[in-house]
Amino acid sequence: MKAPSPRLQRLGIAVLALVVWSGFAAWHAHREAADFYVFWTAAGHIGAPYDPAIIAQLQATYRIDGALPFVYPPTFLLLAWPFAQFPLAFAYPLWTGLSAALFFYAAAHLIKPAWATLALFIAPPVVLALSPGQTSLLIGAAIIAGWLSLEKRPALAGLLFGLAACIKPQAMLLAPIVLWGHWRAMRWAAIAGAALVLASFAFGPELWLQWLRALADFSHVAPGTNRINPSALAASPLLTLACALLGVWLALRYRDLTGLVAGALCLTPYAHQYDLAPLAPIAAAWLINYKKSGWALAGAGAALLAGLVATPLAGLLFAATLGLAKAPWPRPKPQPDALPAV
Repeated sequence: MKAPSPRLQRLGIAVLALVVWSGFAAWHAHREAADFYVFWTAAGHIGAPYDPAIIAQLQATYRIDGALPFVYPPTFLLLAWPFAQFPLAFAYPLWTGLSAALFFYAAAHLIKPAWATLALFIAPPVVLALSPGQTSLLIGAAIIAGWLSLEKRPALAGLLFGLAACIKPQAMLLAPIVLWGHWRAMRWAAIAGAALVLASFAFGPELWLQWLRALADFSHVAPGTNRINPSALAASPLLTLACALLGVWLALRYRDLTGLVAGALCLTPYAHQYDLAPLAPIAAAWLINYKKSGWALAGAGAALLAGLVATPLAGLLFAATLGLAKAPWPRPKPQPDALPAV
């Protein structure tokens, strides 16, 4: 019997991800999906999404402990608002299932053979993104699809990169370095960003001032969370500078998704394990093709997929390994059949 084509395998994996993770979310919704609860609550109070009182009410209602401020930019509300129109018991499975389907479909274009993408179903960075309803998988789907579209469809690539930046700006800090020379894609990314900012004004331009105040308040909360960004090792300007330089070096050296995600980990003052989910497909490719990628990258990929990159020290060791590894491989290349025509 002839094996299904890679395209059918990718579609099958996406459908499976949709069914499995939306089912998980439907079962899990009555327990706790703290991050999505915050998105859903903020988008449901569109006039004052950054008001701490609505989050406090959420925590009291669902008995959720911990610091859960909403600090996403107003452009993110364009994505979250439609889900807030549904009951939480339906919105969370829908969000999770769609996030999983898009991410696994995109990831299956980077992992050969495509069926090996199924291993990501149990990879801690991916599971930790799915379980609380985080945005990492949507960002991962957007930047992977953008990368694969870069040569053949630069306008589409730019739109996807711009979308990712409007969801979580810190995830795209190094995009100007990674995308340098891809001028058409960069123009479309700027157009997409500007259009989404203007569209967010429909919720009220004052939300941008509220967001800035929320960011200032969050800067006092972030140090108390379980971050994995290397700069969280110590409150030292010199360490912060050294980590930033390491991040820029990774972006310059790799000039691909590795440089974009791993480099941003070194620059951002706030990152969790789930923020590495977009890098999980490439980590799997390093591991599967260890003879070509070399033991350093294969080991780094294995550590990421095993959930060992879970502390600031581990984050620093991971980034340093990437910086010292042999010539970068694999560097994902856009493929003619990578994505359906748009």
